[in-house]
Amino acid sequence: MKGSRASLPWFVVDAAGREIEPVSRYLRDLALCDASALTCRSYGYGLLSWFRVL
Repeated sequence: MKGSRASLPWFVVDAAGREIEPVSRYLRDLALCDASALTCRSYGYGLLSWFRVL
């Protein structure tokens, strides 16, 4: 999902529409390490797939 916050351009939500906080923390750390927004988006989609399996 596209984020509205400057610190996190992308975030992952669960089936109820709630943000998955561990994923957000990971993506925030990734963004702070100067990764591009598209990298965060790609990793977010990968983590979304993983959380759907769980």
